[in-house]
Amino acid sequence: MVTMSIGGAMAPMMMTMALTPAEASKRADNFGVAETAAVVYAATYEGTQDTPTNTDTCTSKAREGTENAFSVTCTHGSGKYVQSVTRAFRLAVPDSELNSTDGANTSRQFAFETPTRFSGHQCPIHDRWGTNGYNDKNYSALGGACIPNDGWNQTNYQFSDPDAWLYDINNRNGWGAHPDY
Repeated sequence: MVTMSIGGAMAPMMMTMALTPAEASKRADNFGVAETAAVVYAATYEGTQDTPTNTDTCTSKAREGTENAFSVTCTHGSGKYVQSVTRAFRLAVPDSELNSTDGANTSRQFAFETPTRFSGHQCPIHDRWGTNGYNDKNYSALGGACIPNDGWNQTNYQFSDPDAWLYDINNRNGWGAHPDY
């Protein structure tokens, strides 16, 4: 509150600054609603194979240059209080696209069958291929099998020994046939 002298008397004067906290509060409330809607929307479709559909408050679209990645923008409020939030999420890739083998060499024998789907999680140090129970326990929660250390990145893959693999990861992530395969 600002006081102003008018003819020698001090009188309180209301400034527009008094409205700013109320407007900020309304925008913050609308942002919270939009944020909640975006998080719920992304969580609903994350890791599924369902194509996202638009709702009254949220619209989604495929992200450019990516496979199965989408963004969702949720909006709440009206007029000068409207707030929008955008979040990204990824759908699960169908099993057939995630099976890392290209079928070029079926003469190799492995101790375990190659998982049909991999998650984005690396296998833990105590179960480096996920074959000692880690994948059995966590497959559904992670959206697929863990990625073995030898298939975590292209360098590990190129310097790994296919004779030591517990299942076939040849051509993992489209890195090509292993030089020693």
